[in-house]
Amino acid sequence: MISYIQIPILIVVFFLLQSMWRFWACISRMGFMREIGRRAPFMLQRDILAAVFACLPFVIALALWVGITLPDQPKPLSPLLAAFLSLACLCVCIFILGRNGGRFSGHWAGSKESALRTVAALRLIDAAELNHALTVMQDAEINDATQYQKARR
Repeated sequence: MISYIQIPILIVVFFLLQSMWRFWACISRMGFMREIGRRAPFMLQRDILAAVFACLPFVIALALWVGITLPDQPKPLSPLLAAFLSLACLCVCIFILGRNGGRFSGHWAGSKESALRTVAALRLIDAAELNHALTVMQDAEINDATQYQKARR
């Protein structure tokens, strides 16, 4: 028996995967993939993990609709259990992407803008870290120079 409980979940997951793909396609087309991978490696890894969880409802729906029986199971997957597993996978995916900072949008223009915003934010963070490191280094040099002058007296 084919259960259509999965269809709303699959629609939500499809649009979520599409927005994730648009963002990373924009990053790749602009040539910032290595820079993002170097400056924020966990961003890419977290999105891959979220995409895996987002693809699982499609696999579960296929197993349900085709009637595949899992090992050590006497009958196919129950439609209610399949819907629950799909919803759980969707919730885990949304939880993983919960702190994405609005990177994903529903159209190409928004994806391009968020890709540029992400690259700019990472560059600003690196510039701020470099400025802080230089300030600390200069303060340490000044402290060393004053201690040296005091020791000479």
